[in-house]
Amino acid sequence: MRISRHGSVRKLSRLAATGAATLALLGGGLVASAQADGGGEKFLPPKGADVVSPQKASPRIIGGTSTAFSSAPWMVQLLFEFDNDGLFYFTCGGTLVAPNKVMTAAHCVTDENGNALDMKGQGLVLAGTAKLAGGPNDEGTAVNITRSYFPGSYNADTIDNDYALLTLSKPLSYTPAQPATYGDTARYTPGGVATTYGWGMTGSDPDTDTLADTLMRVDQPLQSDAECSEATDTALGYPGAYKAGHMMCAGEGGTGNDSTGKATCPGDSGGPIFVSGRVVGITSWGVGSQQQACNFAGTYDVYTKVATYQPALQPRIDDANFSRDHRADLFARTSTSTGYTLASKGETLASRAVLAGSYSAYNLVIQTDLNRDGYEDLIARQTSTGDVYWLHRSATSSTYAKTKIFSNWKTVRAIVAPGDVNGGGKGDILAVTSTGDLMLYPSSGNGKFSAPVKAASGYQLYNQVRSHGDYTNDGKVDLIVRRGSTGDILLAKGTGKSATPFETPVPVRTNWSAYNLLITPGDVNGDGKSDLLARSATGSLYLFKGTGKGTSEIFATPVKLGTGWTGYQIIG
Repeated sequence: MRISRHGSVRKLSRLAATGAATLALLGGGLVASAQADGGGEKFLPPKGADVVSPQKASPRIIGGTSTAFSSAPWMVQLLFEFDNDGLFYFTCGGTLVAPNKVMTAAHCVTDENGNALDMKGQGLVLAGTAKLAGGPNDEGTAVNITRSYFPGSYNADTIDNDYALLTLSKPLSYTPAQPATYGDTARYTPGGVATTYGWGMTGSDPDTDTLADTLMRVDQPLQSDAECSEATDTALGYPGAYKAGHMMCAGEGGTGNDSTGKATCPGDSGGPIFVSGRVVGITSWGVGSQQQACNFAGTYDVYTKVATYQPALQPRIDDANFSRDHRADLFARTSTSTGYTLASKGETLASRAVLAGSYSAYNLVIQTDLNRDGYEDLIARQTSTGDVYWLHRSATSSTYAKTKIFSNWKTVRAIVAPGDVNGGGKGDILAVTSTGDLMLYPSSGNGKFSAPVKAASGYQLYNQVRSHGDYTNDGKVDLIVRRGSTGDILLAKGTGKSATPFETPVPVRTNWSAYNLLITPGDVNGDGKSDLLARSATGSLYLFKGTGKGTSEIFATPVKLGTGWTGYQIIG
């Protein structure tokens, strides 16, 4: 918690003080490590911070109410082992936005200078409980963190670009929440009601007030950027503290009196604020002083504006691959039944490795993550029947299970698994019928699909229809198609809408007839933008790195990945 030692008014993150609550990981279980003032078993920190006990708890963040885990199954806690002693301390909240992804604040995963904390080696995520640090009965599921991403533009001094994404070592079974989409303005309308969640302090005095022992929520009205800027900049005494577009604010205005105020406090950092069922913001900072950490008179709580950062977040939410890093790998099959994976090294591919199973029965195999669990899936069409199967694995098995998802798709011209087309948080399927209709099959993430939606017609003009992710830097799934008569490459820009998910395709490259196969595994070089691979008639494979531009500059200068690729009949 950044508080001036001289009592001046400052911009304060909503980060909990070090040692706000603690648990020990012993023998794989969560075990209480301290006793509360009242004698009951509690997760009380050894570093001077208190957790409010039941007999003195007030049901509020400040001015809020307690809520059950069933009402907020996506809510998680970030824990950190500061002293390499086996004790993990609560630091922040977070939101499960996919089974293996947690969205939080950048200041929750960095030190006071903006340097990355070792979240992989010293961090944990605790999910499945409304109790702070699991409560006296060790509730919840603790999982390791494998990757921690925050933007290079994060500024620790101004708490700007304050967002982060954690990748978990295994998927969780709790229901994720969906972030607001890029370009969403309706959910940010001033006066709209937003709901914030957190375990932060239940009062504004940093010396005497304590963290809540159970999850709290508070409803707050959204404020305009002009109002947010006026209130925060005036209170801090300098312009530009509030950055419209990067930030949003909410609240009725701090009262300076905890009995009348509604506000977030230290300990609420990283948690979500919701409008109409989607996460619109991440709890970031507020105005405070040494004597008053929050609910500062005349000011509002400030949040990271999630919609602004969806183009950076979305490709990292949907980045499953065989290597389980941040780069898209490649599936390939020779004329035999053997399937191979080739791991991306950025602008090169590693030597191929055999993928368990037989793939001789299929005439099409494409890569995706249908259930968003972080494990690469395959969509495969059987040659003899036209039946389409979802090949998927789990955290406990490296063997692929086989689930039939469609029957007799022999005449289907193209099958695409581009990711989340309609904003539902699952990997959807697209198919081009024999007559050229583009059909969207919205996924439930479990091998079942809603009724298909006709997305467009006239796709019989295209001899290749490909996609995985966003090519225009707006966080929405796009399509890459090639016109059969000319070889021209066209872009069908995604809208994120189920009824009309794509705009009319527009040309972005001319005469790509020299390439006999286009492959779209995702973000191959790991820069957060979808890429394209193309195989020439002579068997050379090229990487076309995505630029995020929906123009003729959609791809950078190609990088040659290798030769001899005519030996593969199927490339995912």
